[in-house]
Amino acid sequence: MRQELMVVSDPRTMALLADPLKAEILRGMDRPRTTAELALALGTPRQKLGYHVRQLEDAGLLASAGESRRGNCVARKLQTVARRIIVVQTDPDATALPDRYSGSGLVEWCARAIREVGVLSSTAGRNGGKQPMLTLDSEIAFDNPQEQQAFAQELNALIVALVDRYGSTSSAATCFRLLAASYPKPPEG
Repeated sequence: MRQELMVVSDPRTMALLADPLKAEILRGMDRPRTTAELALALGTPRQKLGYHVRQLEDAGLLASAGESRRGNCVARKLQTVARRIIVVQTDPDATALPDRYSGSGLVEWCARAIREVGVLSSTAGRNGGKQPMLTLDSEIAFDNPQEQQAFAQELNALIVALVDRYGSTSSAATCFRLLAASYPKPPEG
C-alpha cells in the first residue's frame, strides 16, 4: 500500500532527490508506469531513464506496482512509495531543541514533528490503519505587542490547565505530542 508521507533524512537519498531528472522521474511516477511509458511522457530516451529509475528504486523511493503485458513482453510498473516525500535534514549533534522564541527554533520543532509524523504515517501505512492526529490552523491579528503577549500567556495557561486535567500518568497511556506555534503571516503574492 502506498504511504501518504515519506520523510527522507539520509544524505545519500537527499542527494538523489536533488537531481533534477530524478525529481522529474518521481513526479512522473505518481501513478503506476513502466519506464518506457515514463520515457514517452517525458520525451527522454528509455535507456537514459533506466539508470536513474534503478537508483530511485534501490533507495526505496520507487516500488513495484504491477505489470504491463504486450504480447509476449512483460514490463514492470513502478510508482513512488509515497504521495509526498519531504526532506528533513537532521543535526545528529543536537541534544536539545533550540530557543522556543526564535525562527530557527520553530524550524527545528517543526522538523521534529515532520520526522515523527513521517515515522507514524509509514508505520500506519504498513499496518493498513491511520494514526489519530489533530491539526488546528488559525489566524489572529493583534493591535499591539502587549495584546500579543497577553494572548500568548493566556493560551499557555489554558494549555497547561488542559494538560493537567486530561494528562495521564499511567504507564499504559498513549502519549501524544502537542506543538503550538505562532509566527507572523508572510505577505501573499
